[in-house]
Amino acid sequence: MKNQEVDCGCDQVQQPLLAMDEALDFLLNAVVINTNTHLVSLDNSLYQVLAQDVCSAINVPDFDNSAMDGFAINLKEDQVNTPGGVSFEVTDRIPAGSIGNTLSPGCAARIFTGAPIPQGANTVIMQEECEASEDGSRIEIWRPLSLDENIRPMGNDIQTHDVILRAGLQLKPQDVALAASVGVAELEVFKKLKVGVFFTGDELVEPGNALNRGEIYNSNRYALVALLRQLNCEVINLGNIKDSLDSTCKALEILASDCDLIMTTGGVSVGEEDHVKPAVEKLGKLSLWRIKMKPGKPLAFGHVGKAAFIGLPGNPVSAMVTFFLFARPFIKKMQGVSNHKNQTTQVQTNFDW
Repeated sequence: MKNQEVDCGCDQVQQPLLAMDEALDFLLNAVVINTNTHLVSLDNSLYQVLAQDVCSAINVPDFDNSAMDGFAINLKEDQVNTPGGVSFEVTDRIPAGSIGNTLSPGCAARIFTGAPIPQGANTVIMQEECEASEDGSRIEIWRPLSLDENIRPMGNDIQTHDVILRAGLQLKPQDVALAASVGVAELEVFKKLKVGVFFTGDELVEPGNALNRGEIYNSNRYALVALLRQLNCEVINLGNIKDSLDSTCKALEILASDCDLIMTTGGVSVGEEDHVKPAVEKLGKLSLWRIKMKPGKPLAFGHVGKAAFIGLPGNPVSAMVTFFLFARPFIKKMQGVSNHKNQTTQVQTNFDW
């Protein structure tokens, strides 16, 4: 039997492969940054991107306070840096949230961590270093004492008008807590990006269904949606579509009408069943689609209407690699994240390559 010649397009002359750095620069230079903002409560701010700087309206702490459980003391001048064995009358008790009475010279007040330093007090001694009388009315300390021990001064951590969070920051739990610590209840953030996704391949089957010969489970769907949600995107998922040019064009048109970005996996190579590339070229513009890397060579980028388009390879490993190297920094820049590029670390290997 003679071999039949099949015109699959594989023998066509292709455009030169783009270097990885060149391709990434091309994508990032094409980003249109999201400028739509709204106010959200702290409860709903996690992983959102700040649209403006946050300044503190208060000092933190807002008053001199005790850094220890112990005794606040009004040291007299002749008691500073003297040998141990100094005794003090305990005249007050100040838990956190309470304001004590003015301390007379040579007197002490029982004080707890975070409580305001009473007027007159000029040092705090840890309770472990104090010997209290049986009735708690006096304490004795057996070491030299100095001024300003264990006192956190007002504004020690944050001062009024300090910028505590910068615009372009993707908020982490510690950032939300920092905003709360200065009394901020709402933050102005960029609105979430709408990212539309669909998946091509008649061989793809949803998990939970039995496989026929030649079919595989659609793992890319769950990987891509999870990665996008991890970046705090609003995902519009059309699921798996029929492997045809018409179905692919319809899916692109639906998503382009409502999304900031469209992403697919598969269909961007040179096979006759790869319909995503020709569909994007028919409805919009394809700017690049072959990268000098493996895995991940058939990566596509372009636009359909006002929506940006990124087509990842169908191979699951290639899809993940290209998402992390190209799609993630592109999305983060679209979101308004100031530090959107991937961070790299150089390490020394113990093998030849």
